[in-house]
Amino acid sequence: MFKTLTLEPAIVLHTRAYKETSLIVDIFTRNYGRVSIIAKGAKRPKSKLGVIKTPSSLFLISCRGRSDLKTLTHCELNKYFDLSSNRFNSLVYLNELLVKLLEKEDSHPEIFDNYLTVCDCLSNLSGKDLEIHLRAFELNLLKEIGYGLDLKFEANSNNEIKEEGVYGFDPIIGFQPVNDESNKKNHYTGKDIINFSKGDLSSPQTLSASKQIMREAIDFHLGNKPLKIREYLSLQGS
Repeated sequence: MFKTLTLEPAIVLHTRAYKETSLIVDIFTRNYGRVSIIAKGAKRPKSKLGVIKTPSSLFLISCRGRSDLKTLTHCELNKYFDLSSNRFNSLVYLNELLVKLLEKEDSHPEIFDNYLTVCDCLSNLSGKDLEIHLRAFELNLLKEIGYGLDLKFEANSNNEIKEEGVYGFDPIIGFQPVNDESNKKNHYTGKDIINFSKGDLSSPQTLSASKQIMREAIDFHLGNKPLKIREYLSLQGS
């Protein structure tokens, strides 16, 4: 367990008030993973640590401490991602995934870099191009925490997924051929799975299938920790 961080690249995942003037902040750092810090006095108008309240930003932070809750000693804004409210909801979704799926102080630099790529995409891309990056982020996140999906082979076999086949999806073992197509709920065509494996979401059917596959996989690994952003969007009618 580290004692100090110095000018470490970090993003803010979640904040909550602590006493009258301070914040407890859950951050995701590039080299040390998810870390909890206390930003003492950050709510005061002239606090030098108040910059950590800037949304959708990349920071350079310094902190110290021996316990699970470190003390923030320095924070500077490195990059700001100018997002619309709709795009900001996507960022909140990614943040919540990281809070609920990553263990504390478990380093995942690839996920961190991938997150920054998605932030750039949220600022500049739309439609299918953005969906490609979101699905890639979800896939990589599950792979990095040990729950990667096999989009090329049928479950428990060396048989490649066939374009003309129809498959059911089990988040534990993968894709299994189905013979009875009378109940098509959560069934996927081999063509859509193969397209997804190649990052080709140009087809509306593949786009929809990839989103549903990832939702099933992520929900399974979240277990009894549902995503609050979905509840919020549902109430907003999104």
